[in-house]
Amino acid sequence: MVASQSFIRIKPVNLVKLSAQRNGRAATHMSSVSETVESAKNDQHMLRIPLKRFPSVIGHSTSRISRRFNEDTYSMSLLKLPSITQELLISQKLKNGEVLDDVELRSRSILNLSVFDGHGGDRVSKLLAEKLHDEVSNDFITKEDFYELLRRYKDLIKGRYWENLYRTRDTFYEKFIKNCNTKEEQVLFGLDNQGSRMIFDKWGNIIDKISLLTEQERLRIFYAYLKFDLESCCGYGKTGDSSTMSLQDRVETFKGGSTASSIFISAYGNEHNLFDESFFVDPRSLLKLVVTQVGDSKILLCDSNGIAHSLTKIHSASSKRESKRLLYQDDMEVNNDTSLNSEADIIEEDAFGDKRFLNNFANTRSFGDLIGKPEGLSSEPDIYSYLIGSTKTIPHSEKSKLQFGGDECFITLISDGVSNILSDQEVVDLITSTVNLRGLKKATPQYVADEVIKFISALSNRNSDNATCVVLRLPNWGNWPNIDRSGAERELKLLNVP
Repeated sequence: MVASQSFIRIKPVNLVKLSAQRNGRAATHMSSVSETVESAKNDQHMLRIPLKRFPSVIGHSTSRISRRFNEDTYSMSLLKLPSITQELLISQKLKNGEVLDDVELRSRSILNLSVFDGHGGDRVSKLLAEKLHDEVSNDFITKEDFYELLRRYKDLIKGRYWENLYRTRDTFYEKFIKNCNTKEEQVLFGLDNQGSRMIFDKWGNIIDKISLLTEQERLRIFYAYLKFDLESCCGYGKTGDSSTMSLQDRVETFKGGSTASSIFISAYGNEHNLFDESFFVDPRSLLKLVVTQVGDSKILLCDSNGIAHSLTKIHSASSKRESKRLLYQDDMEVNNDTSLNSEADIIEEDAFGDKRFLNNFANTRSFGDLIGKPEGLSSEPDIYSYLIGSTKTIPHSEKSKLQFGGDECFITLISDGVSNILSDQEVVDLITSTVNLRGLKKATPQYVADEVIKFISALSNRNSDNATCVVLRLPNWGNWPNIDRSGAERELKLLNVP
């Protein structure tokens, strides 16, 4: 059984109703899910829908704009990963030396959407779009595997950054993988870091908002990103570890780099729904949203009030957080290497006043870009987790405990060719106002994604970057207020186009 696929299986509604009538029961949503799950196991009477041809749910559009080539890419796939219960079973079997059944242990469906903004060519961004999702859905990873990967970075990439990271690997693992808590990084509760940790559903079950990701899930993402970067993007494959190729030759051979912004959505808390490949089409319960960030592409969420929320923090050379990462091994320990001991040594301003890492890179994290790897230009992802989706299963009094209030409308992934021209709220307002104007029947996610790119094209000049937009419909699509908060600003930008 493959670990990822580019399509989903949905059972036609008429067959669900017919089966329900034969069994003498009403065709409810739960019966629909049950029928879909059983049919998916046997692959009988199922509609196979490619994710890239599902315009009513997922929209995607990209353009080279004013550039000669389009170096942006994107991907969408359905991953098959173990559930939390199955991960515990896998861990126990590995300890006992038992053989794993790959089919039985890949039953949880996760929707993965990603945007990759390439630079220096499209080699890396194309690699990411074609293969990164397969790497994420790879085998069960252990702590020892991760340490061995860091050792390979230290020996192959070399440089002060990887030597320090390997030396403090236990601290790094404890802080960012085992005990990582993105909610403490002011992602969930805001600047004051206040709010209730627990949510109760209508049956009294407890939902812990800060325990959405297990140690194995975080380890899987970290390991997959770093391994793919080292072996595929930088050319240090298993057979090439002892290669005599010089660094200069390797840089010429493995050119370019790319950012990577991804979302991973799965059903939350209902083991029955974990097997349903169409769980995101019409979800009736909460969804678990995991966001990973490498670079400066953006992921935005529109809440039920039409307000834009940025789900990530970009990795730019002007970020104090990134400067601290590059200069310090941990919160208190300064690098012993005195060759680069201040921000001025690694962060410089160009002629336009923009800050650059190593006087060359706008981003401080990326895939590829081998020349900057020894100094910390890594593909370590920031990982964020959220609860979103339908609030039908939780009491009204508990909705305020959710980060975005529940019943969100859509998520959009955009490259910096869009975010450099439009603000977060302008992107969201452009989508919502298009739907309000054209109507739900015509203004599908695919239609509005195309409209975003058309708008960017209208504002572009000869130096404008490639632009990409991916839109995912959420349960409350179309139910935002009929308000265009940034219409005047967008109109002014159109009037000022040279």
